[in-house]
Amino acid sequence: MYRNFIEIEKKALKLGPKPVAVLFPDSPDVIKAVIEGADKGLIKPILVGDRTKIEMITQQFNIKLDDFKIIDEKEPQKASDKCIDMARTGIVAFVVKGNIITSYLYRSLIRHTKTNTPDQTPCTLCFHQADNIKKVFIITDPGVNINPDVSIKRKILNNAVNAQHRMGCKNPKIMIISADHISGSKAKKQNETDILRQLAKDNKMGECRLSNTKNLNSEFPNHRVETDDFPDIFLVPNIDAGNILVKSIDHLGGGVRQCVTVGGDITVLTPSRSDRSADRILNLSLGVILSEPGGV
Repeated sequence: MYRNFIEIEKKALKLGPKPVAVLFPDSPDVIKAVIEGADKGLIKPILVGDRTKIEMITQQFNIKLDDFKIIDEKEPQKASDKCIDMARTGIVAFVVKGNIITSYLYRSLIRHTKTNTPDQTPCTLCFHQADNIKKVFIITDPGVNINPDVSIKRKILNNAVNAQHRMGCKNPKIMIISADHISGSKAKKQNETDILRQLAKDNKMGECRLSNTKNLNSEFPNHRVETDDFPDIFLVPNIDAGNILVKSIDHLGGGVRQCVTVGGDITVLTPSRSDRSADRILNLSLGVILSEPGGV
């Protein structure tokens, strides 16, 4: 189990470099991260996008194009499809989102998953480091599934549990966030929680354990948060709740966040377009560890 992103980067430096497809690397922060990631030995990048735009950026940093393989594709959906196909066929270990709207990659990953692994579902996993919590935890799904039903939530949890296993957390603790009706009767989301809890007990989601509570106030009534008891995975009820929680940790809690989107046994790094090059190096490090066979 990793306590912070510094530990993740140190481990990734020992495991790299990994071949990766970088989609639309035509912005300064993206290309800086690609260069630094290659120099550090994290990645062996294949650049996919508009060659003219890529050349303009690389010229700014006096980079020789001979140092990188470039696949010239100007149309964003076709470029996204090519990146996912390279990951599907094992040419690259994972895909890195550059200067492109994330929905293009979502479409490609959803199509791939429906065709090749219909028992899975794509979802976004946000890995967080927060003050006073001495481990990296996951919030899911604040990216792909808008209002998932219980069957989709089960698949989302399968992805998150598998990711934590790969990160060295062998028995992750899950909190399924939900609320009761004001009348005191069970809300629909609470009924879904009961179903998911039983599936976990029946070992249908891999080795994991579920919290008996559905919010942190109930988990820590004395407001003294202990790392060992803090959940490793938070499952949110819908995409809006996920976005609120993720951004609250970022902007109010001073946390550090790195996002990936997984589906169909493919990992796609999905950093924010506003992320600076230093943030993207942490994102690359996370991708290296998640793509390591068997995890670490």
